[in-house]
Amino acid sequence: MKDVITSTSNPRIVDARKLTQKKHRLQQNRFAAAGLQILEMAVEGMASTRMASRIRPLDVFFCEELFVSDMARRILTELTAAGASEVAVSQRVLETLSDRELSQGLVGTFEIKSLLHSLDELNSDDGKQPRLLVVLDRPQYPGNAGTLIRTADAVGADAIILIEPAVDTFAPKSIRAAMGSIFAIPIVRLSDIATLESWGRNAGIRWVGADASAGHTVWDCDAMAGSIGLLLGNEGEGLQPQLQQLAASTIRLPQRGGAESLNVSIAGGILMYEWMRVNRPDS
Repeated sequence: MKDVITSTSNPRIVDARKLTQKKHRLQQNRFAAAGLQILEMAVEGMASTRMASRIRPLDVFFCEELFVSDMARRILTELTAAGASEVAVSQRVLETLSDRELSQGLVGTFEIKSLLHSLDELNSDDGKQPRLLVVLDRPQYPGNAGTLIRTADAVGADAIILIEPAVDTFAPKSIRAAMGSIFAIPIVRLSDIATLESWGRNAGIRWVGADASAGHTVWDCDAMAGSIGLLLGNEGEGLQPQLQQLAASTIRLPQRGGAESLNVSIAGGILMYEWMRVNRPDS
């Protein structure tokens, strides 16, 4: 029987609890994820060809009293087999590690840097299937970023590219909104838009900007056909001038009611699914 940590003052627990703060995530190069659905996505990612070498579990804190199914035990076993340290804790301790009301008995920590990609790592050897890259221009809110990551994963996008300064996609709210898709789709953080332009030209990517003032709606043109980089603007300011210049075309969603605009995660999700409809009609 493993020793069970029962004190929230235990140094290992104190360090893990600090992961709610960005500076400590950066210092420790890790983030925390809780709940069976999210951790199951990590396990599935470790079995995939795209993300297998990128997902590196570090610790898995568990409380068997909170296990509600055999799934928790299986996830614990698989994360441990992948290199995570198995840490038994009391129910009270586990509750301090999770920002979820129902942690379901497991909280895992994972390396951050290994999950971040470079543009060159996105190069495709396929050349057959149309590609979708989703570019988030200086996103501010972790919930929006997480929702867009989850949607991009759902439509089969190749990557999420965040233009700095951007929200931390490993913040608890972002991890929760992404619901495990952080383990399924490459994420790139980038400061130099000129580098993005050069890479996209070599990769055969056409840039399409989402702009509420665009002259064409997404249904009135063929902007979504083929391999594109979908440019989604900052929540308050929209697309910055450099990205507006990068866009070969701009599109908008039609609006009939009185709403001034749509939340970026809603608009981005609709546009991503329109790209999938145009390019993958059999999906």
